[in-house]
Amino acid sequence: MSTDLETIGMLRDSAARYADDNYGFHQRWSVLARPEGYSPQAWSDFAEFGFLALRLPEDDGGLDGDAVAVGAIMEIVGARLLMEPVLASAVVASGLLLKLGSASQKAVLLPRLADGSLILAFADEDEAGNACVFDGSRLIGGKPGVLHGDVAGELLVAARDTAGAPVVLRVAADAAGVSRRSYRLVDGRGAAGFSFDGAPAELLLPESGLSAAAALAETRDEAAVALCAESLGIVRKLVEITNDYLKVRKQFGRVIGSNQALQHRMVDCLLLQEEIRALTSAAQQALAGPALERTRIVSGARAYIVHAARKVCNEAVQMHGGLGVTDELDVSHYFRRLMVNAALFGNRDAHFTRFTDAALAR
Repeated sequence: MSTDLETIGMLRDSAARYADDNYGFHQRWSVLARPEGYSPQAWSDFAEFGFLALRLPEDDGGLDGDAVAVGAIMEIVGARLLMEPVLASAVVASGLLLKLGSASQKAVLLPRLADGSLILAFADEDEAGNACVFDGSRLIGGKPGVLHGDVAGELLVAARDTAGAPVVLRVAADAAGVSRRSYRLVDGRGAAGFSFDGAPAELLLPESGLSAAAALAETRDEAAVALCAESLGIVRKLVEITNDYLKVRKQFGRVIGSNQALQHRMVDCLLLQEEIRALTSAAQQALAGPALERTRIVSGARAYIVHAARKVCNEAVQMHGGLGVTDELDVSHYFRRLMVNAALFGNRDAHFTRFTDAALAR
């Protein structure tokens, strides 16, 4: 579905208003101190607002939102550094379930995803290529890094069957044979490593006949585009707060923003912001296109945006001086979030390689 602009505007405005009222930088400290690593109240509110059902079909009470609608929410997630598993559960895992789940699996899981009672995490293959093995009923192997796996009730696990073909499995996080080691990422979000020692697993079998390999490729691209939108939200906020800082910080009796060199650097940051906005929009539109063209545009956008967002963040840190790396200033928290995001669902080098391969294949 192509979500209409009015609905997208309402989503963005409602998410922004909620974040402004309930998720300021100082309020975020109390969330970081919670054992869950996120706010259960905020998660419940997101469910009430319909954010968690954004990708779900209208017949299941969702909005059937497209990539632009997802991007509207993810921009706020980035701008306010929200800690809830919106990306992991409401965007990535939900999207994969919609592609590969059977009617009965969807009937059981989708209502729980919509009301927030279930957090679903996606355990993808790691960059080393180590794959879990599924023998038809049991899962053996491990996943060292699963975003928000520490709070997930269930997992969707990318694995291989005994013939080496890709499959996706539904696994309860507390099932027999599942070991979970929870930890915090450098930006404060939760994650977990999993070991599967003959854990019971249920194969996702879509009635559409879509292959697991195709669904996984689409899901990874959707995750990359959502991260592009989150980066856009972060960059916009960094440009805003750095520009405001230059207007009030004084040295030698004058505001440092009067320095022409710093003005030029801020203009460069603003130009990078607009490039990120344009590339994010192009990647969102490309998700509906042919696979090869989708790969070329999405990976090209992702690779460039990782680089551009990091450059804006570096400038923000430098123009804030020594304060820019302290916990007490939000700039350092944006820096850490971008560091973590840059490693999720393929790093810059992986996406650049994928982009060049797709471009040459044309």
